[in-house]
Amino acid sequence: MEWITIKEVCNLTGKSESTIRNLARQLKKTNSKDIKFQQLKTGHNKILFSLKYINSQLLSNKTVERGVNKNSDSVEKFIQVLEKQLIEKDKQIELLHQNLQAQNLLLHNLQESIKLIEQPKKKGWFRWRK
Repeated sequence: MEWITIKEVCNLTGKSESTIRNLARQLKKTNSKDIKFQQLKTGHNKILFSLKYINSQLLSNKTVERGVNKNSDSVEKFIQVLEKQLIEKDKQIELLHQNLQAQNLLLHNLQESIKLIEQPKKKGWFRWRK
């Protein structure tokens, strides 16, 4: 029989840790064989759930094998959608980068032309020299 920890149960079911701990207390009161406690060196107990129990009670529409969800098709589709969105965002970023470069070049050219118009006359180092 395979056993999984509370954190693994939380990840598989999407339920909070406190909810799973409450379930463990209920199962402990009924002396269920679907839960077991391992004594740690610190004196605390590690709570383990039977994978069969989790599949039958908490995941009635999903089948789980040791941390792997069988509904991976929907996850793969979601990943594909995200990858397409990422490609589109990269294209947008590249386009915005090109526009910014063009604007910077135009602004630089305008600044250079303004400098040429407003250049002051050079004065000599003698007062009478112009």
